[in-house]
Order: sequence, then C-alpha cells, then structure tokens
Amino acid sequence: MGKWRAKINSLLGFGRCDIILRMNKQAFSLIELLIVVTIIAILVGVALPYYQDYVKETRLTKAKHELDIIKQALIKHDTFEERAYVASDPRVLLGKYLQDLPRDPWGRDYEVDWLKGQVRSLGPDHSIDRDNITVDYKPPLTLQKATWVDTDNNRQVSGSDFLRLEFSRFLATGTGNITFSNASTSGDLWFSEDVISPTAVFTPTVVPATYTTELLLEFATSAVAIPMNLGSSTIGISQTNDVLKDFSGRFANGTTGEYPAVEVIIKAN
Repeated sequence: MGKWRAKINSLLGFGRCDIILRMNKQAFSLIELLIVVTIIAILVGVALPYYQDYVKETRLTKAKHELDIIKQALIKHDTFEERAYVASDPRVLLGKYLQDLPRDPWGRDYEVDWLKGQVRSLGPDHSIDRDNITVDYKPPLTLQKATWVDTDNNRQVSGSDFLRLEFSRFLATGTGNITFSNASTSGDLWFSEDVISPTAVFTPTVVPATYTTELLLEFATSAVAIPMNLGSSTIGISQTNDVLKDFSGRFANGTTGEYPAVEVIIKAN
C-alpha cells in the first residue's frame, strides 16, 4: 500500500491522494447505508401486515366492549322502566343508565336498532349491513307470557274474551293467518290437549302492522262456555311456525328458532 501511495503522490501530489482515499472510504459507507435501508424496508414490509391486523383486532375488541356496556344499559332501562327502549340514539341512556358514551373506534356514533333488539357500530366502512359489529340486547324471539282476559268474569270463555300473548321482541308483520293446533309439530301456535279444538275456539288472527310485542287472540262467538284450566292449560310456538318472526327475519321456534318446545301456562288477568 505504501509503494502505491508513493507513486500516486509523485503523480498527483500528496493532498490529492488523501482525497481519493477518503472518497473510497465514503463510497463504502454509502453501500453500507443502502444495505441497512434495504434490510429495514424488508422488515417493515414483513411487519406491517401484522401491525395492521393488530390495530384492526384492537379496534374490534374496543367496539365490542363498548357495545356490551350499552347493551347492559338497555337491559336495565327495559327492566326498570317496564317498557321497551324505542330510540336509535343511545345517548338518551346517559346519566341514569349509562355513565359515558364514547364514539366507536372509527369516529362514528353507536346506534340502537330497537326493532331488531340490537345495538351496533357501522364498522370501518360506515355502511349499514356490510361489516357492522352487532350485539343483541334482547333475548331471541319467544313467547313469554299468556293471559286469558275474562272480560265478564264468569270463569268461562265468552265471545268478548281474548288471550293476550306477550313476546320477547317486536313482531314483524307476517303473511296469512296464524294457525292453531294441539300438537307442537303443526300450525304456528299449539295448545295443550285440554284446550278443546283451538282452531274453532279462536277467530282468524294476523300479526298487526303496528310495532308490537303483544298479540291478541279473540275467542270466536261460537266458543262460548268452554272452560279454561287456568294454571295447567299451556300454549307454545309450534316447530312448524312460519308466521311469527322478529324484524331480523328470525322465526320463533320453527326450524331456525332458539327456544324449541317452550310452553307457557295460561293465567288469568
């Protein structure tokens, strides 16, 4: 190296040789820098999808947690107020049932779909029915209570009497009349065998077009003087039900129901 340095010095001068050597050292450092930058770019390219998935999962977890808090507030409201919550804005719950209500992780307000019994976030695309995060705050559609309203208090069925059925969710308007049976495998509603000929006992009934959780079955005028065994006569939703459904399109019982063969005892008002 010294020999070559001497020759270069004799040709170019001492100072110019040092400049060339320093340039060689600088060029080598740039190559190292390029290698480091390339390695960093590769690492970022590999790690970025994992980071994006982490951010997505974190936001989903946060949204589900906050939706569950709103769900509990809605349940408390319906329990203590003894009526269904019928507003799309959950901020009505603030103060009495909800302490705080942040926006969802994507900067939008949470919404209550009271007809479907759900609270939701519209998700990252802010579009309905795309990637919504949804939580049910009402139980699946089922029959909860059956009350025989004996209008003349004669302890027997009269033409002016009716049977009030109360459901866990709002009923969506169905098509056609509700059919009755004494077997859980036929019709839409079934009665225990001690309720004689339910098809003849009740007048044809359809689900009303108004938003309601109740259904009134009117007794036919020809069904007079039929005794009702209060405390033992039962009514339930048949496995073949294709009329009684909620606003999510889910049928009570039937083939897609979640409470098969549930019966409730018919009680007096």
